[in-house]
Amino acid sequence: MGARRRRPAGRRVIPEPTTATASVSVPRRRCLPPTPCLFFSQFARIITFRCLPVLTRRVDSRYRYPALYFVFFAAFSGFAAFRNVLLEEMGMSGVEMGIVGMVMITAGVVVQPLWGFVADYTRSPARVLVVAATVSALSLLSYPLGASLPGDAFLLITAGTALFAVGRAPIVPLSNALVLREGFDYGYARSFGSTSFGIAVLVIGFLLAYTTTLLVVYLYIAGMAVFVALALTIPDDEESILEGGLGTQAIGLLARRQFQVVLVAAFLLGFVSRSGDAFFSVYMRAVGLGDGYTGAAWALKTVAETVVFLAVGRTALSYGSLVSVGGLGFAAGYAGLTLFPTLGSVLLANVGLGVGLALLFFALVNLAHDCAPDGLHSTAQTLLTSVGVGAGGALGHIVAGWLVDAVGVQSMFAYLAAASVLLALVGVAVHAVADARHPTTA
Repeated sequence: MGARRRRPAGRRVIPEPTTATASVSVPRRRCLPPTPCLFFSQFARIITFRCLPVLTRRVDSRYRYPALYFVFFAAFSGFAAFRNVLLEEMGMSGVEMGIVGMVMITAGVVVQPLWGFVADYTRSPARVLVVAATVSALSLLSYPLGASLPGDAFLLITAGTALFAVGRAPIVPLSNALVLREGFDYGYARSFGSTSFGIAVLVIGFLLAYTTTLLVVYLYIAGMAVFVALALTIPDDEESILEGGLGTQAIGLLARRQFQVVLVAAFLLGFVSRSGDAFFSVYMRAVGLGDGYTGAAWALKTVAETVVFLAVGRTALSYGSLVSVGGLGFAAGYAGLTLFPTLGSVLLANVGLGVGLALLFFALVNLAHDCAPDGLHSTAQTLLTSVGVGAGGALGHIVAGWLVDAVGVQSMFAYLAAASVLLALVGVAVHAVADARHPTTA
């Protein structure tokens, strides 16, 4: 009997059809192209059953909260820096860009306290973050839709921006409340946001030289998908106990003199910072420096923010002193943009702006947290960013847009420098009133 031939490993032997099987016709499966519904359902399954368990196991509280800032600011950086460039490419005037910016901030001002009330009432700020991030991402689809329309897309863009602002409004203040609720160093956690903002805007600034400005919209939507996955891993607040009604406690918070002074400083911060940020990319094009250097300037600014956020908690300066120094940082930065529109001066000016922003936010966010009673911290943070920073930014956008058309974008920064000096003077009032209970930041 001859040696039996061995079948090579890994080869599959298909038997010849017999008489019984040859007559049976086996239908072939058709390979259909995936529909949009099937695509998004598969994407949701991947996020739910693959990404979310990994995040739950591997991202503990030491990294989860800094990651919230890192992801959000990286996603938002391109839209924040180049929104008006995108609107300018759509044919909008300076006044129209100012109206869009004002609508964006005004919508946030109106809804932010409501988001805070819901978060405190349900004691689930993380679930509020999930809903808010989803709304903000979907609403930005109005920008590519408006860019594809043959006519004027001003009304569509304005409506989409308003809805975007409604969703984006609570993301940062509720993240602040979560970080401070868990006893984390706010400056350390927030430094991750500054770092990611600087890196992302630098990369995006160079990419825009080779691709469409709508890239900033698509990157934001992708970033919010990651943000939602992170927020779903945050537990609810089961320890805070609010004594009395939520509305009564909120009114009492607004009646406190310490909190009122903090809101005034936050209003001026929003006025000088939001309007300056909105028109900085327009300024860079006006002085002939371009989008690539815009990204570099934003990156240097956020490096300065990061360094200050990491170091300010170890200083012995009072919150009022931090507000005054921060206001002077803005004044010096805007004066430099007005007087010396060269690359070196612009980069140096952005260092001053980054230092000022970090000092002011560190002082005001911590003061708002300290002024709020237990169980009302989310509301306090949303009031700070809506009644304070948001309302000031809304007024700043419309005033800055009018000044751009009246005196030019370069001269507009001179008026912002004067407003920054007023902010520095408000720091004296913060020191006299709000620092009475909190003499140092150490």
